[in-house]
Amino acid sequence: MPRNTMKFDFPGFDVLKKKLDALGGDATQQAVNSALKASNALVASKVKDAMKEHERTGKTEEAIITNTPVKWKGSIAEINVGFDFNDGGLPSIFLMYGTTVHGQPHITPDRNLYNAVYGAAVKREIKAIQEKAFNQVIERVTKL
Repeated sequence: MPRNTMKFDFPGFDVLKKKLDALGGDATQQAVNSALKASNALVASKVKDAMKEHERTGKTEEAIITNTPVKWKGSIAEINVGFDFNDGGLPSIFLMYGTTVHGQPHITPDRNLYNAVYGAAVKREIKAIQEKAFNQVIERVTKL
C-alpha cells in the first residue's frame, strides 16, 4: 500500500548535519529522531482537526498515524504520516480527492484534509520544526 513519509528539506540542513557529525556520538541520530517525531505529531494534529467534519464511524479517524517509531535503514531514516491505509485509512483518499459517479461529482474534495498532509503551509511548518530540532540537539550536545 502507498505510504506518505517525511524527509528533511530545509535550508542549511547540510551545514547542520556536518556540525552534528563533527560532534560525534549519536547526535545526528538524536536530531533526526526528534525532528521526525515532531513532524509526525504536527501532521497528526492537523489531520485530526480536518477530520472533525467527517465523523461517522470513527474508523478513518482511528487510522491517523500517531506516535509511530522512526525507522532506520542504514543511514536513511523515515517516519510514516497521514493515514494507515491497511487499518481503515483508505477512505481518506476519497475524502481528499473526491469522487464522481457517472462523471458527476459525488463527494467533493476536502481541501482542508488534503492540505493537512500535503499542503504548502504544513510543509513550511515541518521545515521549521526540523530545523529547530537540529539546532536544539546541537545546543544540548555542545553544552555537555
